[in-house]
Amino acid sequence: MRIHGGGVDQAMRELGLTREQICDFSASINPLGVPPEVMQALSDALGRISDYPEAEAASLRTALAEYHRLPTSRLLPGSGSTELIYLLPRVLRPRRALLLRPCFGEYAPALQQAGCLIDYCDLDPDDDFAFAPEAILAARRAETDLVVLANPGNPSGVAIPPAKLLEVADQLGDCRLLVDEAFVDFCPAHSLLPQLAGRNNLLLLRSLTKFYAIPGLRAGYLAADPADIALLAAAREPWTLSCLAIAAARACLTARDFQALTLQTIPRLRRELQQGLEALGWQVYPGAANYLLCRLPTPGPRAPELVELLRPQGLLLRSCVDFPPLDETFLRVAVLNQSSNRRLLDLLARVA
Repeated sequence: MRIHGGGVDQAMRELGLTREQICDFSASINPLGVPPEVMQALSDALGRISDYPEAEAASLRTALAEYHRLPTSRLLPGSGSTELIYLLPRVLRPRRALLLRPCFGEYAPALQQAGCLIDYCDLDPDDDFAFAPEAILAARRAETDLVVLANPGNPSGVAIPPAKLLEVADQLGDCRLLVDEAFVDFCPAHSLLPQLAGRNNLLLLRSLTKFYAIPGLRAGYLAADPADIALLAAAREPWTLSCLAIAAARACLTARDFQALTLQTIPRLRRELQQGLEALGWQVYPGAANYLLCRLPTPGPRAPELVELLRPQGLLLRSCVDFPPLDETFLRVAVLNQSSNRRLLDLLARVA
């Protein structure tokens, strides 16, 4: 079984706690919560749950096109970006892929299910996971036809300058470059969406669940060349997005005040949390999203041990032992609200 963050329901059952008593630092969700526009849209949409949703989420596709000033032919909504991560290799049939690690744990299974061979290019934690285009190009084999990476990285949180990614895309030729931008709304200047036109080998995954705090609804999308979008759209199942998910996703795009408040608040909370973790003697990597990757000092508790120590207190943490090539000294911590972050730091000071 693959490990992911979250698991709040299981923690509630096992610990006998209410949801309000749990601080989930294992899932990187916007601590500001759901935008009011989304809550209103969900309330309005409840009266339509006796109708089938749009088979292809056409209204969301149109809204995304207007929001990003792209043609609808370049966009494909999905039930979270994970649906699209699995759809892509099943339809496009890459023969050999290169993954930049450490990375999200669903890339490899999705590719393997489609019979794709996988190679890896590992970023160096001792170099703050610095990205070098020449390393990707050197690791690519003659038969590699897909390169997969995330910006910002997950779990590293480190953002890659767009110019470096465009350099890679331009030198890959017919080889596709899939960039997972699931967390890029927290650092929007790093998105490649403005550079999508004219590059038919570039595919961009986006998520609405992290920034807008709606992971329970599952909503995301892909931006890519119209030819790839047409192939994927023709092969996917209908009704993958519920009417509630479609309504919520459309409303996310209208939440301008929420977007501005998030971009103002998260850097401050992240900086305060980073300073608190560093005061414990932890190494904290320069994250650009709503989570921080930490390296624990030696001697001291390892990440799996800290996860178990804080769990009974209702604090859920994310060990990174399943993010190769990281080991038990790495821990990912979501940025929550100020009181939750302070509670975490206080408890860590007692046990770490």
